Amino acid sequence: MKSMFFLLATAVASAAWAKQAPETVIAPPPPVSVSTEAPSTATTALTAWTSTPVAPIRPAARLGWSTTYALENGKASAVIVPAIGRLVSFSAGNVPSLFRLDEWCQGKLPENPNEFFNAGGDWIWPVAQSRWPAFSENGNDWPPPAVMADAPWDCSAWEDADGTKCAMLTRKYGAPLHIIVSRLFRLAADSAELVVRQRIERTEPSDIPVVLWNVSQIAKPDAVALPVAADSRFEGGLRTLTSSGPAPGSLSDCGDVRIYTVTPGGEVKLGGDSPRAWLAAARGNAVIFECAAAGNMPGTPPDGGCVIEMYSNEGLGYTEIETLGPEVALQPGTILENTLRMRLATLPADAAPCALADTGRALAGEAPAP
Repeated sequence: MKSMFFLLATAVASAAWAKQAPETVIAPPPPVSVSTEAPSTATTALTAWTSTPVAPIRPAARLGWSTTYALENGKASAVIVPAIGRLVSFSAGNVPSLFRLDEWCQGKLPENPNEFFNAGGDWIWPVAQSRWPAFSENGNDWPPPAVMADAPWDCSAWEDADGTKCAMLTRKYGAPLHIIVSRLFRLAADSAELVVRQRIERTEPSDIPVVLWNVSQIAKPDAVALPVAADSRFEGGLRTLTSSGPAPGSLSDCGDVRIYTVTPGGEVKLGGDSPRAWLAAARGNAVIFECAAAGNMPGTPPDGGCVIEMYSNEGLGYTEIETLGPEVALQPGTILENTLRMRLATLPADAAPCALADTGRALAGEAPAP
């Protein structure tokens, strides 16, 4: 058994890891391939991981599902459900999981395997939504095409020699995508940060570009923080991606961060192009922070260059925080990668209006606002 886990982790360590927007003309990104040159320092930091498994983590029944894997170290807990290919819970200390996971969907599987199963949690889209009409059965960009609908993922989990808890989700997508998507979750023994290494490998020729588009569905948050770039291509640093924009007074200026306050009946999607590539959402005094580090490929992110997005639907009771990598026209045998980091925190009891922006900056390791 140890030998099997060692081989799995060695393969992981040695590989080179790779709702609705206004209609736009989509130019295909240039084809790229894996470089044989030495990676930059930033890329080395993402890829120089080692894994020496010493024991498997056994699956167990949780939240109504018969098979789940839990990564737990006394500081944080992450629960993964391979049957729906999602991280359904991430909690730490006195901060509960903020992911939406309604009672009706716990333990459930999609009734129609060709339809999107809106069960909440955290997952990944390997193709940008604006590309879906090209290979969807109805020619629309919602729901996802059948090939991208929810399906079981392969999963294994283990503990490393240094105490890091790991789990690997893997799924093969057939025609017309021809890709294998992998997500390696790591929770270090002395850390409350969940690190997710994400990878897409093309297995056969396809003219459909791929993207590492991560979605976390947050249950009934109060507000979301989005950093903005001083030289943004979008007016005010954010682009409205729904037909209607934020309600008056729902968007606040906190220097180089904007705060969207969820409003009754509101439905809005915003995108940003700040290279800081993080978002933070708050419910009460609990905060979830997510940041995506660029991987090994050049390219342009979807939706006009958005690297972060937020979709809020107060009527449905959730808001999605999303990180987007570049779109890449992968060739067979090449890969796309990035690394997602999740952290949890709390706001002060008497939090000021821009406290969520301050917390986001702190979790990102940025200097406080002047």
